[in-house]
Amino acid sequence: MNGTALISVDEESQQPPVSFSDLPDDVLFTICRQLDIASLSVLCRVCRKLKDLLSSDHAWLPFDKNFNVLRADNGITLPLKEKFRISCNREKGVYQESLFINFTGRQLPWLQYNNGKLWVSSKNEIHSVDPSAGKKNRRSRDNNRRKLHTDVTKFVVKDQKIVSGCLDGSIHVWDNCGAHTEIKNAHCVDTQAVDSYGSTIVSGSRDATLKVFSVQYDDNRGISGVMEKCCFPVGDRVWSVSLSQCCRFCACGTAFCDGDAPVSIIDLNKSCILSQLGREHKIGAGVLDMQFEDEHTLLTCGYDTYVRMWDLRTNQCVGSWEQQFDSAYYCLQSDGHRNIFAGTSRHGSMDLWDKRQTKSPVKTFYAGHRNSPVYSLAFNSTSLFVALDVQVKTLNFSCYK
Repeated sequence: MNGTALISVDEESQQPPVSFSDLPDDVLFTICRQLDIASLSVLCRVCRKLKDLLSSDHAWLPFDKNFNVLRADNGITLPLKEKFRISCNREKGVYQESLFINFTGRQLPWLQYNNGKLWVSSKNEIHSVDPSAGKKNRRSRDNNRRKLHTDVTKFVVKDQKIVSGCLDGSIHVWDNCGAHTEIKNAHCVDTQAVDSYGSTIVSGSRDATLKVFSVQYDDNRGISGVMEKCCFPVGDRVWSVSLSQCCRFCACGTAFCDGDAPVSIIDLNKSCILSQLGREHKIGAGVLDMQFEDEHTLLTCGYDTYVRMWDLRTNQCVGSWEQQFDSAYYCLQSDGHRNIFAGTSRHGSMDLWDKRQTKSPVKTFYAGHRNSPVYSLAFNSTSLFVALDVQVKTLNFSCYK
């Protein structure tokens, strides 16, 4: 051996051993891919470097199928690790309940979540609230309050406009600049349901009709007027309506006391009733809420105590989820993927359903301390907003307990 080799061996023997955290990042990622979820969670608490490294989405991607992550398009970007933590909290029932809005007297409020703001109806007023703001600053101080001369039934916030139905049978439309257009005597009695997509507005009423309106725009994209296109008699009181994403189909849910079926599908291109769903259901099994998931998939819920999924290509019910305590479902919200939230008629309870499970819900949540129905609900990536008779509650699943 020469002297150089002896010196190098001696220098190598004096170097400290390499620790686990000193390994290159790609080697650490390869090792972490062999770990289970519990071990990976413990490893995040070893040191700062591993915590920062394992906060990356690459470390958690292999476990994507293990978690039922709620898909909410609300502008909130969360790392995959945080999404998994919130998903675990939701399935285990870990959340922080807080009072969001308190009403004066009992009401039938309606909620819509859009672009980071929660829109709430209260008597004859619709206003927006910022969920991320503090309690003292939640009410927006800008021009986001809409007052009407009669009580609001339901409303929708889509495509930079607000469309609301009222108890006097009128329909009100606001564009993104706050310009107001009123359709007087749209129905002869109260307008119970509205929906909007693009320049099309649909409405249903207790007068057993569904009407379609077209919004006219000026050169500055402001609303210049609203024109009625057609009217469809559906044979019974209308409780809910929904437009498909391409505005080809309109679904109409009725009380099913006098009509032929609780759900009617209308082809707006052909201006005709295309099909009727649920003819075999019991009389009185009315549909209180509905939502299109895509062009051919419709979700409905109501007095029959079921959430149902319909395939409009075959006109068949392809999935059903029954309320375990025989309560009616008043409202529903789907993330368009696996999850369905459904609000019941009793005790402020809501069921979270996974479409892959039909025997029992993933979890049942209770909001408030009164025997109140859940009239409406909305959600984002971290929270669930629940409209009860005297208040709006927030269930925050991003809390640490």
